[in-house]
Amino acid sequence: MEAFAVAAPLPATASSSRHLASQPRFLRGRRACEDLENTKKAAWGSSCAAPITLGLAGFGVALARSGSKRCRKVFRQDAVHSRDYLNVTGFPFPLGPIFARRTVRTQIGEGMWTFEQEQSLANIAVNVRMTAIRLENGKLWIHNPIAPTEECNQLLQELGLEVEYIVLGSAQYEHKIFVSPFARRWPDAKVYTVPQLWSWPIDLPSAFYGIFSAGDLKDADSEAPWAAEIDQRLLNPKDRLGFGYSAAECAFFHKRSKTMICTDALVFVPEEPPAVLDRGELVGLGKTADNIVLGLVAAVNWRGSGEAVREAAQEESSGAAGLSEAELLRKGWQRNSLLSLYFGPDGTSILDPSQAFRAISGRWIVGPVCYSLVYGGLIRKDVEEWSERICEWDIQQILPGHFAGPVSGSRDDVRRAFEVLADGVEATKEPENALPWPFPQPVRYREEDMKLLTDIRDVLRSFKVI
Repeated sequence: MEAFAVAAPLPATASSSRHLASQPRFLRGRRACEDLENTKKAAWGSSCAAPITLGLAGFGVALARSGSKRCRKVFRQDAVHSRDYLNVTGFPFPLGPIFARRTVRTQIGEGMWTFEQEQSLANIAVNVRMTAIRLENGKLWIHNPIAPTEECNQLLQELGLEVEYIVLGSAQYEHKIFVSPFARRWPDAKVYTVPQLWSWPIDLPSAFYGIFSAGDLKDADSEAPWAAEIDQRLLNPKDRLGFGYSAAECAFFHKRSKTMICTDALVFVPEEPPAVLDRGELVGLGKTADNIVLGLVAAVNWRGSGEAVREAAQEESSGAAGLSEAELLRKGWQRNSLLSLYFGPDGTSILDPSQAFRAISGRWIVGPVCYSLVYGGLIRKDVEEWSERICEWDIQQILPGHFAGPVSGSRDDVRRAFEVLADGVEATKEPENALPWPFPQPVRYREEDMKLLTDIRDVLRSFKVI
């Protein structure tokens, strides 16, 4: 489901940043809103519902988290290029950070860069990625713009290249919300988007929230202005899901580097967290005592794990189970990954995430949420056919919108990931004829971790939503 959203850079002076940081936490949001009123070019967009399991509590936690130690450190910086950015989306499930976003730029190849920022909900965070490719004419092709903070703009300007095309490869709001403000920073660039952009509860035209597209992306479009260098395959299901939800996504193939670029279709969960995520927050999530997530697990006795969580927290508090900071970081990242990919994995997996994490990490997979709540219903055949068209490319590496990327990958990896959608395949059951390691293993999801998503899927199917 989608709701209106507002996003805008905050006034970016060091003095205003220090002033905001010096105020009590409850005043920071009010000050930020007052600054927003003075920002003439606020970007209006749309957003969709995130995990319903976090509910309205997610708003309070996310807001508090955005005003926590992490954002105070950002606001107190005296750097010339500010990270301040007010972003309120997706009520009652807002994606943070709300007040500030750090940007990390990485060169991934000749004339290829990624720009990453954090995306968070309550106490869980993942990275969101923008890709910039230098075309043969010396200008930039931008895929899925991120929040155009002063820091982000400076990192992009340092490349010394003009932005020619801004491409939105997905209809999902965490990518769509930044197209309008980003395009205003580069007014000479042409914007291209997937078809079927949507908003909820009123499905408004994209121009209403500031996206003025030069055209829709098309499947295998030889007339696209970048076609000589970048090919594309469009997922554009004829059926929309419930509430007008659009699953449109366009995958691209950069011919010179043989890189497949996608948004949400595939993920590769790495052993180590992305550099843009806050290590301190992950270390905190790795603890069992004084952990809001584990506290909720214990309070509701999630999947019967409440007593085990309380015992583990008591043991940690007594000092009998002390872990090093590196071990806490590892456990925090594993818990973070499971919660972001499953919403509510099994309670034992949250308490000790190592085994469940191994089942999804280090390989290309279709994210469990995408599989259960988007791809696995009405549009299953559309997605299968799309994945086969993608496999026409000679893929050597894959660059998705979240988690690790680019990472080595081939058309065989793509087929193996999307096999969970094939007729007769039960995605939580190991196939009887699977070859043992070291042969490539089929992608399967742990049944106990999929329970919540399966329950949600069954309810949505009963109402013909998916």
